[in-house]
Amino acid sequence: MVWDVVVLGGGPAGLFAAIAAAEEGVRSIVLEHLPSPGRKLLASGGGACNLTHEGEVADFLAHYGGGDRPGDAGRFLRPALYGFSNTDLVHWFAQRGVPLAGDPAGRVFPCSRRAGDVLAFLLATARRRRVELRTGVRIRSVGVERSRFVVFGSPEGDPVLEGTTLVLATGGRSYPTLGATGDGYRLAASLGHSVVPPRPALVPLRIERRAFAPFAPCAGVSLSTALSLVRNLKKVASGHGEILFTHRGLSGPAVLDLSRHVLPGDVVRVGLLAGAGDLAATEARLGAEIAAHGKRTVTNLLQGMGMVACLARALVSSVGLDGGTKAAELRRDVRHTLAASLAAGAEGGHPFPVRSVGSWNEAMVTAGGVRLAEVDPKMLQSRLVPGLFFAGEFLDVDGDTGGYNLQAAFSTGRLAGRSAAELARGRLSQR
Repeated sequence: MVWDVVVLGGGPAGLFAAIAAAEEGVRSIVLEHLPSPGRKLLASGGGACNLTHEGEVADFLAHYGGGDRPGDAGRFLRPALYGFSNTDLVHWFAQRGVPLAGDPAGRVFPCSRRAGDVLAFLLATARRRRVELRTGVRIRSVGVERSRFVVFGSPEGDPVLEGTTLVLATGGRSYPTLGATGDGYRLAASLGHSVVPPRPALVPLRIERRAFAPFAPCAGVSLSTALSLVRNLKKVASGHGEILFTHRGLSGPAVLDLSRHVLPGDVVRVGLLAGAGDLAATEARLGAEIAAHGKRTVTNLLQGMGMVACLARALVSSVGLDGGTKAAELRRDVRHTLAASLAAGAEGGHPFPVRSVGSWNEAMVTAGGVRLAEVDPKMLQSRLVPGLFFAGEFLDVDGDTGGYNLQAAFSTGRLAGRSAAELARGRLSQR
């Protein structure tokens, strides 16, 4: 039997591709190497399954990294996201009995807050659409023979099945404890595609021990602020949002989003006073506070400006002062250093030199993957191999926290599945 659409990978992108293909009236099958599909989906959003984000779909485009140039990922995803937007996703689930709801941060979850409900629904939908699902199938190689894709799985090299079209949706390398292997990259390369080296994304940052030592007692403290990434004295990226101090460094949504750009040796500058202005404004404000309250200790003065007590103590220690130093005793250069650590903007932020980025075991997603220039964004079909399609994290696209990655998985899965079905129908009608 020759299947119309063969999907490798039983995650959200793969399941959605197979469902979309079946909705077009063709025979689709999903091959998953794990004993059960969707394990990473079950872990998404801490098990609550943050499916997408609220807002205009046009605003999504700036929330993705990847590609050869800045903005490539957003431009590449545009057809998929506009073809099946966040609003479409919410309606798709709601109309089928799985209502979704947003939270104050704009993240969208199933009302039950259970990822298992979403996975069970996707699997039930696949069954209703007569999608065949085979688990525990480890793919050794893929070949093209007589305009058909032949999938080999056994060590002896016997073919597992044949397909008119093939969708690679095998996911990335993040969460290896949940079964991620990155094997799909090898398959894509064997078919002639370039793969941007995968690397962990949405990961915490480890800060150099000596620089971070004063801030280690602040583990658990969170702060909504501005931050920027500096490399060789040049700013290469910036962001704004919630950061979290850990025992060894920095985490939180804003840091995770910035992490795709970070290399060991870079410096992350964090404005330690929420709502602070630029350096000039912050220096002026600090000077006015010192003039009015010079007899206070520097720590108490900073707390009076709205700084978290733990961070105030840490900052005072980091600039070489003791807790009893009075504000009026500060030298001009120390005042400037303190103001810079408090401030936002190009010249502001306390410097945290990065020792390392988080490992694969900590990564929420994978940066890197199949090179976007080799894929037609309007169909997600390979520009090199007719009939080969791609979807999900497998591509060189990674999104910010907040539901952007799952939205991309569903949108690309749907587009790849429908495109593969359309091509399969055309090929079948010619036989």
